[in-house]
Amino acid sequence: MTDREARVAQNEATSREMNEKIERAHADSPEDYFRILCECGRSDCDRVVAISIPEYEALRSDAREFAVVRTHVIPDVEDIVRDTDRYTVVRKHEGTPAEIAEEEDPRS
Repeated sequence: MTDREARVAQNEATSREMNEKIERAHADSPEDYFRILCECGRSDCDRVVAISIPEYEALRSDAREFAVVRTHVIPDVEDIVRDTDRYTVVRKHEGTPAEIAEEEDPRS
């Protein structure tokens, strides 16, 4: 694993861990959107995306998937799974990116 891959993976894991706490704080409002941090691997990212509890739970059903701002997709480590008008879902490539995503998943 390169230093860049490790740094990207750690940034994503940190965002996902924080988003888990944000989601728990909004658990009583399942039909409303709440804001989560963009889960891209950029260390300087301060963007947020609007997502509902059901959308967030669907995203979390696969530890390799992350919600990012469309322009923050990193093609050499992830593929686009689906786009919404509010965020893009990406899935980490097999190998190191997927392994790190699964190891760092706070739900596993």
